[in-house]
Amino acid sequence: MKRHFFIVTASCLIALVSNGRLPAEAPSTQPANAAAQTAWVSGKIVAEGDVPLSEMVVYLEPADPSMTVPVMKGSVKISQRGAKFSPALTIVSVGQTVEFLNDEDRMLEHNVFSNAPSKKFDLGMYPPGQSRSVTFDKPGPVMLYCSIHRYMDGVIFVSPTPYFSRVNPDSTYKIEGIPPGKWLIKTWQRRRRFKEATAPLNTEPGSSTSINLELHKR
Repeated sequence: MKRHFFIVTASCLIALVSNGRLPAEAPSTQPANAAAQTAWVSGKIVAEGDVPLSEMVVYLEPADPSMTVPVMKGSVKISQRGAKFSPALTIVSVGQTVEFLNDEDRMLEHNVFSNAPSKKFDLGMYPPGQSRSVTFDKPGPVMLYCSIHRYMDGVIFVSPTPYFSRVNPDSTYKIEGIPPGKWLIKTWQRRRRFKEATAPLNTEPGSSTSINLELHKR
């Protein structure tokens, strides 16, 4: 089995690749031998200068917009205990629901709202022991705030597909369970210090690819 190594800049594509993963919550519609039918991609994020990377996502979107992808099942929970959104960064795919828990251990109300272009909502105030849910039907970042506690903030990144990975502290990533096809592999950063990177990815059953993505400062 061949492995191909490339460096991809945010402003220029210099790779034609073959191969790729699904996140831990794989759709239950996959057949029992799905692992043999899917691919994976892994690599490292190389950033210009000695700048630590944090709260960063690598994800796939179809090269052909007409391609259909599965919707991940099950909801994701975000805690508000201690007047903090936890986790501070949550990754879901289009069609998933997020449950916002007021799990305070004292009488402290919360409100969750967002003015994101892809999902505007305001859940109103609710006390400990209650929760509110939102289904995210468009891709993109959704910044979270609480009108009661101005210092509370968090973000949900809504991936266009269930094929994504949060970048690890050592700047590596891995996406598994990718069906055969033509994809684009992309980056997203909460801090937006660098130009985002994009590269083509072609996957075949059981194949694997290594792609390093190089980020340059804005």
